[in-house]
Amino acid sequence: MNTLQTWVVSLVAALGAVLAGPASAQSFALESAVLDSATGRNLGVTSERGEIAALFRAQKAVTFGVLRAAGIPLESLPPDIRQRIERFQTTNLEAFRAFSEGLSLKDQGRYAQARESFRRAAQLDPNFALAVEQQQAMPDVNIGGSVQLRAAVAAAAGAAVDRGKQTYAIDASRAVAAMQAGQNVVVVPPTETARANDSAYTSNPAGATGQFVPNLAVALAYRYTADGGVPVTLDNNQEWRNERFRVANNVLEAVGEAGEFQALRGGAQAVASGETSLADGTRVQWGQWNSAPGASASVRINGVNVVAPVLGTVDTMFAEATPRMPGSGTASFTPRGGSLQDVSGSIRVDFANRAILLQTLGFRIGDLNFSNLSGQAEWAANSAAGSFRGNYTGGSCAGCLAFLPAGSNFAGTFAGKDAAGILFSTFLNTGSSFVGGTQVFGR
Repeated sequence: MNTLQTWVVSLVAALGAVLAGPASAQSFALESAVLDSATGRNLGVTSERGEIAALFRAQKAVTFGVLRAAGIPLESLPPDIRQRIERFQTTNLEAFRAFSEGLSLKDQGRYAQARESFRRAAQLDPNFALAVEQQQAMPDVNIGGSVQLRAAVAAAAGAAVDRGKQTYAIDASRAVAAMQAGQNVVVVPPTETARANDSAYTSNPAGATGQFVPNLAVALAYRYTADGGVPVTLDNNQEWRNERFRVANNVLEAVGEAGEFQALRGGAQAVASGETSLADGTRVQWGQWNSAPGASASVRINGVNVVAPVLGTVDTMFAEATPRMPGSGTASFTPRGGSLQDVSGSIRVDFANRAILLQTLGFRIGDLNFSNLSGQAEWAANSAAGSFRGNYTGGSCAGCLAFLPAGSNFAGTFAGKDAAGILFSTFLNTGSSFVGGTQVFGR
């Protein structure tokens, strides 16, 4: 954002504060000051007062005053810039009020609410081009103090330093929108000190503060009794931001957030079943939540929280999520442990094309033996940890009533600093029920 744009946005935000009062207010008072950021010197003050009907003309007068105080005569501006400044974006007071509210919410990182305010402004005045532009630019997340905002700020700071600048500007909403679309804003590598102290860089030990907290890759498989008494296993496999999971004493406690969790251990007994270390040292752990009436876990299925006795065992698997997927090369991943038994075959990954290929995958679930399972998928471009999901295209099952590969599902999320592993989950249609489980694959 250039200096002139910054002044204009600041001015509009100030006008928004004036308009924050009741719509019945009949007069206004505006005041702006231009400061030299290097010296702190006041370069000039511009003020306007009047009836509310004259507000928009006063806005232009204040803008021209800001330019004069900064030593920029209006006649010295290029014709297109001058035309943009002189043009009224809107003369609809309620549309401008909604737009100003949107700017305030945007500054707070509350982008989802800001987008709604900009949408309302554009609806009130369909010719309000700035409102339409801002609405389209808003991502559908709120970032507050999250990892995404810190990453965007760090990226802007790093770029400024690389170019020899002592200050930097950032449009956080556009940065987050770009990250959601799978784009790199600017990659700022950790310092050499952070790399040397790898455990401090990749984890946040109990009682420590100010360290990088990675996202968590989590694979779940939960069993419950559906309507009609049919036993069903479903899976949930994805990356969770650091404020949306809870791990205590090496046990996964919850994923989601209060009132909107996906899975919560609650009073269920947690059983640690195993763990392994990937090639880059990342630790993967798996286990179970065993529920009983009155001491149950809870999972959210079709918007309903399901508990014992309907809910049975929940298989859990978690590890540090991959922060950024490789963009080239291929790799083969083989079984390393989990709730599936006698696992064989491999998963082939083409990083350049984001392609996943199951190669003669086989495993046992209870008395059911699945073999020669095939399938392919592509991880989502906007997924930092390469999350993917697909249906099997072939395979057989010994012991199934009528195995349906196309009606069976697999999913995965990459784990480790260098995409060293895949947390894999699955559910399969046996013809009479659904069964499933979790497994970690490593390079």
